[in-house]
Amino acid sequence: MLAYVIGFTVLMITLVVLAGVLYHLTLSHHGPEILRPLLAKRSEKDTSLIMDEARRLEELEIHQHFHRIVDYPQVPEDQRPVCYICHSDYPHSKNTRIRSLLNMHTQYFVCESCHVKEKPGTTVFYKWYNPLDENPQGPFLGTSYDPETGKLVEVEDKFSKITPFFLEGVRLELAVQVQDAPLAKDYMKVRDQLTPEQREGVKNKFHLNIKPKGHECKTCHSKQSILKLETLGFSENRIADLEQLNVKGMLTKYGEFYLPDLFTEPEQKKTEVKE
Repeated sequence: MLAYVIGFTVLMITLVVLAGVLYHLTLSHHGPEILRPLLAKRSEKDTSLIMDEARRLEELEIHQHFHRIVDYPQVPEDQRPVCYICHSDYPHSKNTRIRSLLNMHTQYFVCESCHVKEKPGTTVFYKWYNPLDENPQGPFLGTSYDPETGKLVEVEDKFSKITPFFLEGVRLELAVQVQDAPLAKDYMKVRDQLTPEQREGVKNKFHLNIKPKGHECKTCHSKQSILKLETLGFSENRIADLEQLNVKGMLTKYGEFYLPDLFTEPEQKKTEVKE
């Protein structure tokens, strides 16, 4: 028994000494530091000023849109619409007054839902679309309230969105181009080799059935909604709220609106009034 204890002790001492020697020869400031130049070179190779700037701008964009609360799951890149090749998850930025409200819609709609341009000989038909499921059954996000909490019902399907299809007779054609399409994949391969004029020509193909200005609020938020909310599975009280949405009136009736001054101390307000 004593022999085993002695043997184990000698083995542990040997391993500790070996680890110390290896550290001294490779990473220690007092040794040759053999590995440090290699690690530094690898770190330098992985550093990208462009990627750092892209991440910085992405963080800035997230903070500019205060409706964002948590990260939302994304479909694989090749199944995302081609819009995202050039536009971000928050494509509306020009109108600072309502950009947060518009970008909030991307949680429920694909871009084409608002920007689709009808093809000759077809009508636009809206239904739920999930790029990972050919026939999504729901329940879908935003269609009903939880009677106990009053909040929207939590759902497992986080990828289905209301999407336009071109209806010709009884045939439905998806009005969304995905990044896995041949034209999109070809563009991704050669876009860095194209001149600005050539890029514009390709983009025109992507925008063939797209109109620059989206629908007005009342196109969907009214009793004459183009979405046929009941058919899409929305509950009665949810439909009533969407049809009478107060924010629609706020945006159409008022040129300006203000957030309350929540962070001014009472003493400061009195001083301002006195002055």
